[in-house]
Amino acid sequence: MRTTICFATVVAILFFPAFAASQASAQTGTNVAVLDVPYIFKNFVRFKQSIDDIKKDIDDYKNVVNDQQRQLREEAAKLELYKPGTKEYKDVEESIARMKMTFSLDSAKRQKDFMEREAQVYFTAYRELERVVATFAQRNRIGLVLRYSAEEMDPSQRDSIMQGINRIVVYQDRLNITEMILEELNRGTPPRQATNPVIPPRTQY
Repeated sequence: MRTTICFATVVAILFFPAFAASQASAQTGTNVAVLDVPYIFKNFVRFKQSIDDIKKDIDDYKNVVNDQQRQLREEAAKLELYKPGTKEYKDVEESIARMKMTFSLDSAKRQKDFMEREAQVYFTAYRELERVVATFAQRNRIGLVLRYSAEEMDPSQRDSIMQGINRIVVYQDRLNITEMILEELNRGTPPRQATNPVIPPRTQY
């Protein structure tokens, strides 16, 4: 009797995913759905705006770096006014060394700040995505949402090929809830400027 029960349990475990998927003939009320996460991040307006803010700050900092490089060039030009080995020459060398150290520390700090801000933006966006997906899934009796990407593999790019091979979902039909989730995420958020036309994700690949 125990063997029979165990065998029945194994059969149920093996066949339940296929059974659930076969029953998922429509988006609403299905047990399984897929979500194109890369597509979401490319078109999630508030996320893109936050990333654009960081990019703008990075571009602004490039102007600071250019100014620092100009200061170093001007200081280095002073070396030509003095003979090597003199006190004045050594003073200028020390000044250049201090400036380089200060600028290097500032650059490292700024880079760390930018990376931490970017990570926080991704964290916040993904948490919101999780919340919206959970609410949608509960409302529509979806028990499992799988990460998926509709982007085609580029046969000339190794990374693209490896990402395609490692996809969790090889095929899906009428299970894609991406557009509905994206619509909910972007609800009430006007774009700052006109964006390029959005190409809907493919439903299979």
